[in-house]
Amino acid sequence: MPALFLLDTDTYYLLFEPEQSVSYTHLMQKIRVGTMISFYISEITSLEIHSVLGKRRRQPSQPQHHQCERQIIEGSQMTKCSNTWISPSFKKLKPKVFREMQKLISDIEAQRGDIQATILKLESATIEKGRQLLMKYAASYDFRSHDALIAGTLLVAREVQGLDLTLVTSDKKFQNVLREEAIPFYDPAKASV
Repeated sequence: MPALFLLDTDTYYLLFEPEQSVSYTHLMQKIRVGTMISFYISEITSLEIHSVLGKRRRQPSQPQHHQCERQIIEGSQMTKCSNTWISPSFKKLKPKVFREMQKLISDIEAQRGDIQATILKLESATIEKGRQLLMKYAASYDFRSHDALIAGTLLVAREVQGLDLTLVTSDKKFQNVLREEAIPFYDPAKASV
């Protein structure tokens, strides 16, 4: 039986990054059972991973500058952080590496080998749950349809299949909705596991 973790697309992509980050290490601690690495993904994640991979094949990324939004306590005063942080750049994938990654995704999703994903199908109930979540939270949070379908997948799997899944995501915007709905989640980017 797979570990009871449902990976979002960005977390699933951690398995394919050339450099293994701290997030990758934390994720492996959760989804490795003996020599097997197993987890669940939504059918939308199974589809969306090819979009992410294709983007990495088409174009390299430039480092992006982001303004820090944290509040800092200086003495007894709270001020907004004035620092800027930079997201790393990546090189364009070479054709051979791209094809190897496609093959690896195919093997993982067909459950061939030591890394196995169990795909939870999109059903009308999943789409309806996602729609309800969007209607409830899209005006309050930057919450999008793919994330709504992933959350809907988790909720339907819990209700119909009795799977006590935890969603794995580092997306802070997505986490806001998960908190509101009391949906358990795990963030592999956090330093403390």
